[in-house]
Amino acid sequence: MWSCVHRGMFGPMDPTVARPMQLFVRAGTLQLADGRAFEVGPDPIVIGRDASCAIVLDDKEVSAVHAEVCAVTEGVRLRDLGSTNGVVVGVVRVREASLIGATTITLGQTTLSFVPKAKQRLEVGFSSGFGALVGVSPRMRRVFQILERVAPTELSVLVTGETGTGKELAVRALHDASHRHDQPFIVVDCGSIPPSLAESILFGHEKGSFTGATERRKGALLEASGGTLFLDELGELPVDLQPKLLRALSEGQVRRVGASTLEKIDVRVVAATRRDLGAEMNSGRFRSDLFFRIAQVRVELPALRERLEDIPAVVDKVCQRLGKPDSAATVNAWLQAHMPQRHWPGNVRELVNVVSVVAALADDPGAIEDVLTLTQEDNSTASFAREGSTTPYGQARLHALRDFEVAYFSELLRASNGNVSEMARRAGMERHHVRAFLKKHGLGKPAAG
Repeated sequence: MWSCVHRGMFGPMDPTVARPMQLFVRAGTLQLADGRAFEVGPDPIVIGRDASCAIVLDDKEVSAVHAEVCAVTEGVRLRDLGSTNGVVVGVVRVREASLIGATTITLGQTTLSFVPKAKQRLEVGFSSGFGALVGVSPRMRRVFQILERVAPTELSVLVTGETGTGKELAVRALHDASHRHDQPFIVVDCGSIPPSLAESILFGHEKGSFTGATERRKGALLEASGGTLFLDELGELPVDLQPKLLRALSEGQVRRVGASTLEKIDVRVVAATRRDLGAEMNSGRFRSDLFFRIAQVRVELPALRERLEDIPAVVDKVCQRLGKPDSAATVNAWLQAHMPQRHWPGNVRELVNVVSVVAALADDPGAIEDVLTLTQEDNSTASFAREGSTTPYGQARLHALRDFEVAYFSELLRASNGNVSEMARRAGMERHHVRAFLKKHGLGKPAAG
């Protein structure tokens, strides 16, 4: 569990006081039969057949990008990146696992030995914010530390995370903290590019090069020259455009549609996605060479449910932005009274909406509940529609099931006053199954029964 610097989840906080924090991670070593050994730390290590992977395996049954390992608090996290033949730990095939003891990992026909190491202390710095992002949890401070370090460099950055975690804010803050901050910041939403205009949007075109090209225009790469190009929803980029983008970034020059000459560009690329690009690469929908070119640094923004201690900091920030800094205490008290077990499927974006409503209608509690009921229903439907159309079925199903379980057992916990026996009776389940679901979703400590 992450440490908490507040007195309770919604306790008082002074965001101006910098507190040093440390994060402990369980590291380890991966050893191959050929004698190679790799230390696993907090930075992700990709294993696969592709030459750009950190650990390259010469095994035809291993996918181009097969798996990923990194040290986290719970252990060394091993994650299948949508491989064809899967990942086996011991004798169990897994999609994701936390390795805490010595074991073997099988990828294709290759076996790796995992040896755990003692916990390592990871300094996460003093910063409790970066740009518009705020947070005091060790995990977010680690994110801020990474962003601060890479912002002044020319490294390309890929920001990942669920919808509503703040990926766009992180990208904008990276640009603002770079030496390119006074140069263009150009955004391309890869998910909304019409296939027929995709090349023109990125590279530009000459007058008369196609029907409708009534004048010569720059594309996003030329417009961003000297500054930053933000490729939002990178996983949606059309496949036939990917090699052309890779060539332009590698050579630092582009050719407009219909042109015979090349033009130089000086662009830093920052991207964001909520797609599983590992699975996209292994299915052939995303090029691995483009991925490694753009994802020189990867930053994963955690879901709000994984850093609930950051809620007061977000509330303070939103209330200040709304011009109602004195409303923060009232909003925090309302959240504690009405949403103590909220799963926050919409993440920070959902919290911002709730805070905005509560701060604006603090004098009329009845209106708050009416408005938020409608908002949550609308958001739930919209969220399902967005995810259902862009997320693999299995992943979307797991997310929907998780949200159902949280909603069901939260209400059951409330209606039964935390009495496990009563909860089991109402649910038609054994008591140990009820306790397992409560523990799984962190839904509070039930009363004895």
